[in-house]
Amino acid sequence: MTWDLAARRRKFAETAARYRVGTAMSDWLTIPIRAAAGGMLVLGFAVLSEAVKPKRFAGLFSAAPAVAIGGLVVTLATGPSSDAKDGTLGMLAGAAGMAAYAVAVVSLLKRQSAHAASAAAMVAWFVVAGALAVPLL
Repeated sequence: MTWDLAARRRKFAETAARYRVGTAMSDWLTIPIRAAAGGMLVLGFAVLSEAVKPKRFAGLFSAAPAVAIGGLVVTLATGPSSDAKDGTLGMLAGAAGMAAYAVAVVSLLKRQSAHAASAAAMVAWFVVAGALAVPLL
């Protein structure tokens, strides 16, 4: 058994080349695929939201999660998994920022007008999402 690193890398590259699908898809092809995947998932989430009681929770199943999942599926199908990983980490940072926004706006609405509270809470969203996204990405 040989532990030659260069030989192992060559063997890995040869094996990977055998299973390579081909060149990357053009943007003109990925755009309709992304739209179709997002549309189908939006439709699925809309059906799920109709089944949820009470209706105020239906917004949790709106278009944003469906489009995010559809985008990740197309990214995985057309590009390297590192692109999908970066997209996922960005989505998680944005979700944490949205949670910070929700917490901040609830407490600010007790003391300020809706416009001022939402503007101030947006700062919390950007700070939290940015603080998480910069080290992760």
